[in-house]
Amino acid sequence: MAGILQLLPFLIFGFVVISVIRNAMKVARKISEPTTVARSPANFDPAESERTRRIQEEIRRKIAERRGTVAPAEPVRRIEPVAEWNPEREIPQAEPPLTGSTEAVLERQQQLADQMRALETARLMEQRKAAVVAATAQNETERVAAVVAMRGALLADLRNPPTARRAMLLREILDRPVALR
Repeated sequence: MAGILQLLPFLIFGFVVISVIRNAMKVARKISEPTTVARSPANFDPAESERTRRIQEEIRRKIAERRGTVAPAEPVRRIEPVAEWNPEREIPQAEPPLTGSTEAVLERQQQLADQMRALETARLMEQRKAAVVAATAQNETERVAAVVAMRGALLADLRNPPTARRAMLLREILDRPVALR
């Protein structure tokens, strides 16, 4: 009975070491596996974002010209929280059509407003994609830091001679028999 009690700390330590090694291997596998979210930076096109911004500025300028006002030199950007944005809320109610050339102008303005809404939606989608990419990069950095810290702790434990002896003894006890190697 005393022999079993003397081996109990070694067995517990061995279990802990094996668990740490297994978890480190799982984390290393997760890091080495390609993720589908990591491919999303290829979908983000800065040139497309710039084109969207220029088209929005042109639409604002044309609307201002038709109203007889001067377009602002710098576009006014509304910053809305992503969670609260609702496209149905921003759709104006259609007014009854007017007669003559005013009707054509208003129709064109409506088309331009629809284009602006579509471009704004595209811009918000790009912002969401960028946020996902940033979050993924942050998670990846945290995972790598955790693996490095775990590996450093394990190596520090193995530099201690009694701990290294215990690890080797536990490996001999828990590994495959010598005849099967």
